[in-house]
Amino acid sequence: MRLRPKERKSAHHHAPGTIGVHIEPTRAGGLVYETLSAIFELALAPPGAGRIVPDGGGDGPVVSALPFDVRRQRPLHEPVRLSETVRALVYGRPKDIKRLVHGLQEHFSVEDTGSREPDHGEQVRELVIGPNQGS
Repeated sequence: MRLRPKERKSAHHHAPGTIGVHIEPTRAGGLVYETLSAIFELALAPPGAGRIVPDGGGDGPVVSALPFDVRRQRPLHEPVRLSETVRALVYGRPKDIKRLVHGLQEHFSVEDTGSREPDHGEQVRELVIGPNQGS
């Protein structure tokens, strides 16, 4: 059975409240992942949803992304010491990305360096996450 265009879902489509996050594989990147895991729940994602693809879905790298459910945020009372900046790609609905960025900003400085909209109203945003200015 073929779906009509409005019923098709991208293999990269995330459920409401779910964000895909890809961070550089460094020690600092691992610390950011640990912090995200402490603030937000890891989400179960449908097959193919843990990937971020290049513009147009053609040539270029496809990266794996951990899915986080950003609908509920847990408080994190311990300071997080990040020694260097980390680049991250986040994929999801704009309002869910804002929730994720807000959660990160409580512990890190976060700079949004650009975005693109691959499909279905979702975005891929590039973030630079660094030590909090007060740290």
